Amino acid sequence: MIDNGEEFLSMHPSQRKWINECRRCHSRGYKPNILEQLYPYPPTETRNLRCYFKPLELNSDGICEECNKLLK
Repeated sequence: MIDNGEEFLSMHPSQRKWINECRRCHSRGYKPNILEQLYPYPPTETRNLRCYFKPLELNSDGICEECNKLLK
């Protein structure tokens, strides 16, 4: 079954560059600094990422905050 986020990315493959994926749990979300990088006029598709994904910050090893807490 394809979720809405994956369906959106399949229709707009160029938007995958704004997606982070945790190497440990494979959760996905958009890069938190996306709006700063595209300021002042982000493309409509990029703004729509916020509808399907939450912000997901990764550390230098590509691991999300939740997994990083579990590893410590």
